[in-house]
Amino acid sequence: MEKINFGKYQPSCFLAHEHINKLAVIVGRCDLLKDRVEENSELSRGLSEIRELAQVMADELKQHQCDLDAITKAEAVKKAAARSS
Repeated sequence: MEKINFGKYQPSCFLAHEHINKLAVIVGRCDLLKDRVEENSELSRGLSEIRELAQVMADELKQHQCDLDAITKAEAVKKAAARSS
């Protein structure tokens, strides 16, 4: 059976990958800023909301990217199996 070489990891969806990176920066900045503001203040609550939304969006994009990776790998396996038969 032919061995499939996926080479270095390359995300299936570069747009999702870039957005995940940017959302990670937002989450990190919120964490840093939260340490500088008064606990339970309006600003603190706002930062928590922004952080939570950014984290949820990043998690959803990661799942989307994983789903695309699985589909891409399955298609590569199918093509390799078709060529070898």
